[in-house]
Amino acid sequence: MSTYTIGIDIGGTFTDCVAVDGDGGIAIGKVASTPPDFHHGFIASIGAVAARLGVTRAELLARAQDVLHGCTVGTNALVENRTAKVALLTTAGHRDSIYTMQAGHRLVGSDPRDIAHLAAHMKPEPLVPKSLVVEIDERIASDGKVVVELDEDRARETVRRLASDGVEAFAIALLWSTADNVHERALARIVAEEAPTAFVSVGSDVVARVGEYQRTVATLINALIGPVTSGYLARLEEELRALGFAGGLSIMTCTGGLIDIAHARRMPLLTIGSGPVAGLIGAGRLARAVAPDEGTAVNVLTGDVGGTTFDVGVIRRGEPVTRSTTRYGQYEYFIPTLDVRSVGAGGGSIVAYDQDTRSLRVGPRSAGAVPGPAAYGRGGTQATVTDADLVLGHLNPDFFLGGALELDAGAALEALERAGRPLGFTALETAAAAARIVDDQMADAIRLSSIHQGYDPRACVMHAYGGAGAVHCPMVARKLGIRTVVMPLGDLAAGWSAFGVASADAMIVQEIPLLAPSPFDPEVLNTAWKHLEDKVRSALPASQPHTGVALERFVEMRYRLQVNELRIPAPRGVYGDAEIQELVAAFEREYELLYGRGSGYPDAGFMITAIRVSARARVSADRLAAAGGGEPYDAEPAGRREVVWYELGTVPRPTPVHDGGLLRPGARVTGPAIVEFVDTTLALRPGQLATVDPWSSIVIDA
Repeated sequence: MSTYTIGIDIGGTFTDCVAVDGDGGIAIGKVASTPPDFHHGFIASIGAVAARLGVTRAELLARAQDVLHGCTVGTNALVENRTAKVALLTTAGHRDSIYTMQAGHRLVGSDPRDIAHLAAHMKPEPLVPKSLVVEIDERIASDGKVVVELDEDRARETVRRLASDGVEAFAIALLWSTADNVHERALARIVAEEAPTAFVSVGSDVVARVGEYQRTVATLINALIGPVTSGYLARLEEELRALGFAGGLSIMTCTGGLIDIAHARRMPLLTIGSGPVAGLIGAGRLARAVAPDEGTAVNVLTGDVGGTTFDVGVIRRGEPVTRSTTRYGQYEYFIPTLDVRSVGAGGGSIVAYDQDTRSLRVGPRSAGAVPGPAAYGRGGTQATVTDADLVLGHLNPDFFLGGALELDAGAALEALERAGRPLGFTALETAAAAARIVDDQMADAIRLSSIHQGYDPRACVMHAYGGAGAVHCPMVARKLGIRTVVMPLGDLAAGWSAFGVASADAMIVQEIPLLAPSPFDPEVLNTAWKHLEDKVRSALPASQPHTGVALERFVEMRYRLQVNELRIPAPRGVYGDAEIQELVAAFEREYELLYGRGSGYPDAGFMITAIRVSARARVSADRLAAAGGGEPYDAEPAGRREVVWYELGTVPRPTPVHDGGLLRPGARVTGPAIVEFVDTTLALRPGQLATVDPWSSIVIDA
């Protein structure tokens, strides 16, 4: 019997599960998410995919080697303010650093117009109230020498008092703990003794690099979501074991790899944003499989249209674009992440009249999984993008999720008519306007992720996935001048992030601070690389089966008189003058790409601020294989229905409707057309041509 790797991604509206067998067969299951008890949806999604395979849930789990999970519990806890009561323990004299923030860092990610409007500047809500920030008598210098010994007796009294006040988690972030963390370790031991049930987040473990403010932010956020995430993962592991699963449970991270559950429970911060990141990993794997000889020349833009957000990522020269820092609102912290950017534009985005602008607004508020769009018939009364897609004729009310959920077209019409009434719009005109607005918002999001970072979207292939990706991305691509759109692996596009989780590698990232000005000493770097590579090898969990470990090196680097740091891939091997020159040249090329020709100041020299090593190990064999070729043929539609294409006006037009499950490699469909799959729908715009490739992906000439 075949064994399976199971990948599960929990979204704001749906939970997706894919099961990949040893022969490359892939099955998908999709169920509604179940906030706040997300584990119910997790287990139900396994049952959904088991039903499609014709086995019971217990049989599928018994044959599963690995369950790999994109966990959004921590993200949702932050968004919904369901975080723990946290106390921050910091060095005496540094109690206010988290509130003063760091220079202009409170403006990170802000619109330039907002930055220029000084009178309107606002600091964000504090991560923790001042009453729960406690100064600890201790001090370590920047060279690691102890200036003031830790007062353990007083620290013990402090921890005991905080625990009695109901503190659930402790964030320990002391000054210069990156030079020597002896005091942080001692505090962690005291917390474990005086508050044994509390979650402990230790700054030198969370972020091992210089930067007090960013390290403290990361340590705090890790503590805020620690209890809820750790508790969720513990319950999930227990339920899987009770259902007969004997394999390994691994968790997707924002860095693009998998960690074991023990690591995830200690470092839940790494799980934030892991779902969208997984889709980017899957897109890269597919792109390299389709064009193995062009791996370093692949440029892909990803568009993931879910129920709540539209997530955009970039794969440049075969590798996902990354950031050295992560943001939570106006807070920035040192955790590397794949650069996936999100906007509130998805199937559940609410369509409403805006009194302030006297216009129609789409998102960022979402109807979510509960109550969901008006058409779901679950109590929702506000119009959403899904309601608009239904009224325009893009969705089949009798075949949504293969008929598992019958859509109420009447409820959608009523909701859209109410939303457009202040503007004098009919329900159909409101639907067309909403679709145009949300497509424009998605196009703008891609511009921010590509053009504003020095990448031309017209030079990229676009991968469109998520439940509504194939409905909207063909038009979004046309607005951007993108010539090719790929709906990956056909119906699997609806659960693509779950596939990305199932195809990810085990990954451990370790870094150390290294303040090294140019000219760089090769021997200093050689010693540091050896130390870090030994450390990362030992951190790989023995419980995860893997077929080999690949190490990658990176440096954080900047010009000495400039502030913008870049993460640059570093050469392997033993360093000499040639490798140093290669490293500097790579930094200058990347800096010029992002900030423009002549923007750097090389005469001032260069500064390395940190070095990082990642270890990747395959959890399972790469099973992605072509379904087979086929002679080109023009597909025959299964029927016709009235569809509105807003670029042609608001008059419904008879449109061919195709059964996506009947299309074979070589099939061609000319737009306008609707192609229906069990879990998603392709809205092929007028003049576009779609072809099924050997991987069963739909390739659209936009």
